[in-house]
Amino acid sequence: MSDVAGMSAADPAEARAGDPALQDRLVALEERVHQLETRLGGGGADIADTAARGGDPVGRDESARPADPPSHEDVFWALEGLKERVPAPGGVLLTGAVEVGAGRLDYQWARPTEHLLETDWTGRADALAALGHPLRMAILRHLLDGERTVAQLVEELELGSTGVAYHHLSALQSGSWVHSPRRGSWALPADRVIPLLTILIALERG
Repeated sequence: MSDVAGMSAADPAEARAGDPALQDRLVALEERVHQLETRLGGGGADIADTAARGGDPVGRDESARPADPPSHEDVFWALEGLKERVPAPGGVLLTGAVEVGAGRLDYQWARPTEHLLETDWTGRADALAALGHPLRMAILRHLLDGERTVAQLVEELELGSTGVAYHHLSALQSGSWVHSPRRGSWALPADRVIPLLTILIALERG
């Protein structure tokens, strides 16, 4: 500050011509001012401007950009496909592709709306009622992992007796949810796996 105050009382040209020491100090000061102007008026301004725009002066990481939200067609691809293939009043599609202990299963079943409205709904009550017990649902979950003997089910589910197991297996069999591929063993029919899993999805509260 003393340098600047001293300069304010004299003409700069006269100072350069009169005092060599003062002239050197003026040259050094001008160089410092020039460097400061370069920083603030050149690269510094660019960096500040880039930061204000939310940019990255070093380089933008494209992988950090948020992904675009999925489109309606991407989310509802099965629904849109059904609407393209089935004219009004439409229909219902049940499909799945799973790998479970029972094996790899690909399944599709569809019915038009008219068929569903004309179907005798009361005739489906027994099949649905067969699922209406927690122990039967537990049996089905174990059979989804693969075929089981009655003895295995009794042990895994701690049923206490084979009579309890046979009682519930009989109810499930009447509803076509299980079958006995060989004496003493029980399994899920392949064509009932996806429908069973679909019922679980239908009961979700989203």
